[in-house]
Amino acid sequence: MEQLSRSEKIADFKQPTAQLQPQDSIAAFILLFLYTALVLLRPQEIFTPLVGLPVIMVVMILCTIAGLALQRPLRWAPQQTMLLLLLPVISVSAFLNGWGTKGIIESQNIFISSILPLFLFATVVSSASRQKKLMVVSIIASLAMVHNGWVQQTSYDAFGWTGTQAVARDLRRIVYVGIFQDPNDLGMLLVMNLPFLAYFFHRGGFLTKIICLIIFPIFLYGVYITGSRGTVLGTAALFGFYLLLRYGGTRLIIAGIALGPVVATLLSQFGGLSSDESSARSRLYAWYDGVHYLLNNPVFGIGKGNFTDWHGRAAHNSFILVAAELGTLGYTLWGGALTLTIYVGYKIFKLPLERFANHPQRAMVIDEIKINTALFFSMIAYLVTAFFLSRSYILLLFIFLGMSIASHYRVFKYVPELKSLMSYKMAVYCGMASWVMVFMVYLTLKVSL
Repeated sequence: MEQLSRSEKIADFKQPTAQLQPQDSIAAFILLFLYTALVLLRPQEIFTPLVGLPVIMVVMILCTIAGLALQRPLRWAPQQTMLLLLLPVISVSAFLNGWGTKGIIESQNIFISSILPLFLFATVVSSASRQKKLMVVSIIASLAMVHNGWVQQTSYDAFGWTGTQAVARDLRRIVYVGIFQDPNDLGMLLVMNLPFLAYFFHRGGFLTKIICLIIFPIFLYGVYITGSRGTVLGTAALFGFYLLLRYGGTRLIIAGIALGPVVATLLSQFGGLSSDESSARSRLYAWYDGVHYLLNNPVFGIGKGNFTDWHGRAAHNSFILVAAELGTLGYTLWGGALTLTIYVGYKIFKLPLERFANHPQRAMVIDEIKINTALFFSMIAYLVTAFFLSRSYILLLFIFLGMSIASHYRVFKYVPELKSLMSYKMAVYCGMASWVMVFMVYLTLKVSL
C-alpha cells in the first residue's frame, strides 16, 4: 500500500511536467498565417464587400485565444518586456507634457496593434516550416505591391489596380493601400524582403533559384519607383553590411557600426541622398533640434506625437524621434529591444557551420541558422531605412521582431549555450549600447552644422 502511494506521488509529480511539453497549435498558425496575409496583402481594403469590416482585429483576437489556449511554450523574451514597459513611459510622458489621459489611450493602441502581434509571432512561429510559409506570404505581398506600382507608373492617370494613385503625379512615387499608402513604408518592406529572396535562392533547388533571380530585379525596380531615398540607401547598405559582417574582423565591424551613423549623416548634409539640398539641410536641423529636445527633457522627453508640433516638420529619423519624444527611459527600452535582437542574431549568424558536421540533425540546424541570417539582415534593413524615416512604432517592425525572436529560440534548442544571450542583464547592456547611434549623430551634427 505504501509502495502504491509512492507511485501515485511520483505520477502526480510528473503530471505538471507532461503538461509543459511543447505543442504546436495548427489552428493558431492558420490564424496567424491569415493575419499576416491580411496585414501585408490588405484584401479587406481592396475588395468592396470587405471594406470597413474589422477583419484584422477579429483574426488577431481569434489567433490570440488559440495561441494562449493551445500553443506551448508561450514565448516571452526580454525584448517583449522592454517594449511593454515602454507603454507606461508613453502614458507618463504624455501626462507631463499636457496631453492628459490621451497617452493611456495611445499606449492601449500600441499594445493591441504592436505588442500583441509581437507576442503572437514570437510564440506561434515555432518551426522553420512555419517561418518559411510566412516569408513566402511576405514575398508575394511585395510582388503585388510592385505590380500595382508598375500599373501606376504606366497608366495615364497614375492609378493602380488597387484604386490608389501614385504620389506626385509628375514623379509617380508608387503606393499601395492601408499601412503601405506611403512610398517609404512600401519601400521598407521591399528592402526587408531582399534577405528572404537570398535565403530561398541559397537553400532552394534549380527552379527556386530561377524564380528568385527573376524576382530580385523586380524588387530593385520597386525600390527605385518608390522614390524613397532611405530605402535606396537601405538596399545599398544591406550589401555593404553583409560584406562587412561576413568578412570583416572584430575591430573593423565595431568601427563600421560606430561610424555608420556618421557617414549617413554626412551624406545627408551634402545632398548625397537628396536632389534638394535645402530639404536635406532642414532634415539635419530637425535631428539637431530633436537631440536638444532630449537634453531639455532628459527623462520622459516631450511626449509621443509632439515632435512635429514642436519643430514644425517630421523628424525623418526613428532613433532621434524616440529619444526626443520619450526621453532616456523610452529610448533605452525601445533601442535596447532592437539592439538585443540584432546582437543575438549576429552571434547566431557568426556560428561556424563546421561545428555541426557530426550533429544528428545537421540539416535542420543549418537551415535554422540560415533563416536567422535572413531575419537578421531584414532587421539591418529596417535599422538603415528607419534612420531616414519616422517609423518607430510601425507594425512591420514588430512582426519582424517577433519572427526574429522565434528564430532565436529555435536555434537555442540546438545551441543551448547561446540562450544566456537572451537575458535581462544583456538587455540592460544593449539598452546602453543603443545610445551610440544618437551620440554619433549628435557629434557629427555638432561639428558639421
